[in-house]
Amino acid sequence: MNRLAALPAAIAALLFLGLGGAAAPLLAQGEGATATPPPVDEGVAETRHTDGADGADGAGPRPAEEGPAAGEAPADLDTGLDSGLNTGLDAWPDAGPDAGLDGPIDPSTLQSLDALHQALASKEQQVAKVQQRLVEAQDSVTREELANRLRELRAELAENRRQFDRFALEIDLSPFVEEEEQPFDWQQELSKLLQPILAELKSATAESRAIAELRGEIETVGERKELAEQAVERLQWLLDQDPDDSLRDRLAERLEHWQRIANEASNRYTALDLQLQNKLEQRQSLLDETTSYARSFFQTRGLNLLLAIAAFSLVFFGVRWVAGRIMRVRKPNAEQQFGSRLTLLLLHAFSILGGLLAMMAVFNAAGDWFMLGLILIFLIGVAWASIKTLPSQVESVKLILNVGTVREGERVVFNDVPYRVDSLAFRAQLINPELDGGVQQLPVRDLVGYHSRPAGEDEPWFPTRCGDWVELDDGLLGQIAHQSPSTVRLTDLGGAEIVYPTSRFLQQHPRRLSERFRIVERFGIDYRHRAIATSEVPRLMQEALDEALPALLDAGQLLTVSVIFESAGSSSLDYRIEVQLDGAAAPRSERLRGAIQRILVDACNRHDWASPFTQITLHQATA
Repeated sequence: MNRLAALPAAIAALLFLGLGGAAAPLLAQGEGATATPPPVDEGVAETRHTDGADGADGAGPRPAEEGPAAGEAPADLDTGLDSGLNTGLDAWPDAGPDAGLDGPIDPSTLQSLDALHQALASKEQQVAKVQQRLVEAQDSVTREELANRLRELRAELAENRRQFDRFALEIDLSPFVEEEEQPFDWQQELSKLLQPILAELKSATAESRAIAELRGEIETVGERKELAEQAVERLQWLLDQDPDDSLRDRLAERLEHWQRIANEASNRYTALDLQLQNKLEQRQSLLDETTSYARSFFQTRGLNLLLAIAAFSLVFFGVRWVAGRIMRVRKPNAEQQFGSRLTLLLLHAFSILGGLLAMMAVFNAAGDWFMLGLILIFLIGVAWASIKTLPSQVESVKLILNVGTVREGERVVFNDVPYRVDSLAFRAQLINPELDGGVQQLPVRDLVGYHSRPAGEDEPWFPTRCGDWVELDDGLLGQIAHQSPSTVRLTDLGGAEIVYPTSRFLQQHPRRLSERFRIVERFGIDYRHRAIATSEVPRLMQEALDEALPALLDAGQLLTVSVIFESAGSSSLDYRIEVQLDGAAAPRSERLRGAIQRILVDACNRHDWASPFTQITLHQATA
């Protein structure tokens, strides 16, 4: 099976054999060469020289075996041999040290080795010829050029020998190769990464840049043309001023010079303008250019992009599907356990990273370095941006694992509204059972910075319910018609609807009147009745209220009435009237306040109690 896999390499090696056979007569075309010199042995190829000494004293290294003088092999022949050799070796399959030792060798393998041998021998001959020319060189410039060329050829020859050994031995030669460690240069690596992208952008904007360059050159040449024409006009004017013969000759010579410059600039300007017009006529519209580029892009890279998207989707949705299956086969409450949460988090993270790695693998296998570079730059940008948001990301992970500042089953105030944290994962679900549409689905990162606490026993999730009568700090008395996380709608006694944002409604400290409530009123009488102010007056006031208030309410709505002497004011004796009512009487609370004042005024008239008024005492100053 290994030998069948090596067939492409054998075919490539046969091509090298043809190149090696064609290279022999070319290498023999030197100065006076009549035959191809024999291959140089390894000692000749490894002979070193000193560049400085060779250029200084005219003496150079002598090869162990001198051959006839010959010219240097053509550069394209070197390139063909090297590329062919590399291609053949790359195609050869790696095998273990015992591969192929248990049976007869495939004839194609020997043919391949023979072809590589011929190519290697040609490279050795090139080294020998350049070395011979270096010995015979007379001037230092030629010697320096040949020394540099010889250094390059020796490096290529050493690499080719290692490749020949790898092909013949079928073992990993990396432990035997001592490579010089190169320092890491991130700028150089980044430039290599950006090179395919910049090349693609350069190709996409080639026509626009050519037009821009033409316009810039036309502007420069046009300026030169105008200046040259001004110089010609100036010189002609000076000649018209009848100068002496010597000055006339000088001006005429300069006039001829500047006329030539003006003509050249004019011709150059005309040629460039014609080129620009041709470019503009051939240029497509922006829509056509965009369509053409998109068509070319998808024709060349469309299949790679499609395969990459398919690979990403396969990994992404496949891992998510596996995560879902794992959660289904586990216990019903498994999602609330820390281990299950951690597993789910890792699987979701791998679904994204694995999908990106699959895309990169597709682009790498297709050799599409442009798309691969875009993916890498995107990842670098995401990583760089994530540095600033790292603390927030850590808090989000803690929330997903249910070990953060907000936890499942607890109470959290979000946007001034209390909620129960129903679930925490990559998305959080908040529920307020007292609100219409009180279910909030939001990304878990939106809860970063919030704090939850265990809900108290019988702690309400909202101060009111639909149908409740409430009184607000701004004096509004109304019934709750609708309440949601965003708004609360009330209906007042006249039937008008008032809408409050939920947060503003809560800031009004609503008093809920639907179960039971109390009305507190104050009433005062004149100081002349202070003898009976603390005994008889409170009793008579309460009797009047007990007699009149039930007629204004339904049965059972009036609970208690009390009248208490509160204070001796500056101008009156003040009483505090408290009326306890059932919640059903809430719509009549405003009328009851007026009724209480009316009943007490009637009691004053009946018992001849004087109403208080503001008193001012004047003191006459003595003389």
